[in-house]
Amino acid sequence: MGDLMHRESGDCQKLLEALEALPVESGARLSAEEWRAELPAEEAAHAVGCEGCQRSLEEFAETRNALAGMKVQEAGPWFTARVMAAIAAKEREDEAQDGVWIYVRRLAPRLVAFSALLLVLGGGWALQQRNTDLTSTEHRGDMVFDSSTTPTWYDDGLGAMNEVRP
Repeated sequence: MGDLMHRESGDCQKLLEALEALPVESGARLSAEEWRAELPAEEAAHAVGCEGCQRSLEEFAETRNALAGMKVQEAGPWFTARVMAAIAAKEREDEAQDGVWIYVRRLAPRLVAFSALLLVLGGGWALQQRNTDLTSTEHRGDMVFDSSTTPTWYDDGLGAMNEVRP
């Protein structure tokens, strides 16, 4: 039944619906031809001519024959409540086992978003600070990095060697 969901033909879909509607007979082991005889006439005629539907009918017969020996019990009136209680107990057990780490996992997306926001704001602040520093050095005339504005006292220590200082 692997390719049952990939049908494009409406007749193929009708055949699949008719197969699903067939009653489950306990202990009955029928061949594909016997199951085809149980189908309505239109679907049975389609199953003869369509290769994909023939394959689906054979898979259906194999599946029903494999399940024929199993005893199926009806679910009791409290089955759903017991299953849901078991699921809730398992979730509580997992939370208790994980302890603090479950809260860390819940906090992680918020922490990532906060870190990204800090990175953007810090980067913007650093860029603005750099621009402010660059504009302030133009007015002072920083002699180490800005060679365009050289003060007159810059070469005071580079006097002539034969010059005598008082």
